[in-house]
Amino acid sequence: MTRNFLGLRKTFFTRRYAPHDHDAPIVALENVSVRYNGDLVLDQINFDLLAGQRVAVVGPNGAGKSTLFKVVAGLLDPSSGLVRIYGHEPKGHICISYIPQRNQVDWSFPVTVADVVMMGRVGKFSLLRWPMPQDWEEVHQALEVVGLEQLSKRQISELSGGQQQRMFIARALVQGAELMLMDEPLAGLDMPSQEGIFQTLDTLQEGDVTLLVAMHDLKLAAERFDHILLLKKKLIGFGSAKEVFTRELLAEAYGGHLHVIDGNMDTLAVSDTCCGGGDHGLD
Repeated sequence: MTRNFLGLRKTFFTRRYAPHDHDAPIVALENVSVRYNGDLVLDQINFDLLAGQRVAVVGPNGAGKSTLFKVVAGLLDPSSGLVRIYGHEPKGHICISYIPQRNQVDWSFPVTVADVVMMGRVGKFSLLRWPMPQDWEEVHQALEVVGLEQLSKRQISELSGGQQQRMFIARALVQGAELMLMDEPLAGLDMPSQEGIFQTLDTLQEGDVTLLVAMHDLKLAAERFDHILLLKKKLIGFGSAKEVFTRELLAEAYGGHLHVIDGNMDTLAVSDTCCGGGDHGLD
């Protein structure tokens, strides 16, 4: 076993691919709970996702957003309950692309932008095969799609925050990801950088990629996502912004830390004052 620059363990000498039941939801959670050091982090979570859905995962710090992503990606086993990707457990699926928060990435790791994107091809290699010219061609095509082809030889720490996120999206493209989990990809980005991320996400959704994106900006979630998953250890609400962003459900999730005004929707959330720019620890 070894660790890569994301800090995630990877086994290089065994390779197992999970089958897909395309009649099943791409993601299905049934009574999923997670305990960490005796504390309940997720409590009886139930939901299904269909292919191509675009879901904003919102909730206060400590709500369990990062933990939820790690469980869906197969990086963390639930304490109880079932997680299924296309009807099978998540481990062994190369169709899942997980992008952690930027503060969990070792940006000093000595790899270039193109090297990181090539990591998306690793799951498609046989045990002893090295990247071929066609693999590098796919890498450069993906970098061109996300507007980073000119930066392919840069060390990853030289990129801006928005460029770093687009690099990971390029990795998902060459991986052929069908499910993409992005943990706080907009944190610390200015508005032009955020818009660049959304333009790329639009391209992914056109390719029927299912997107789960953790974020704190509730107004942006309402404007740019088809579905909202509101989490506070328990699943508070799941549906359209109009269905989920009600005074009752927002109060249950955020308590007195949320300022709410009336707007074009029945309720429009404008600021989450308890948030300090991202989840911390095992959220």
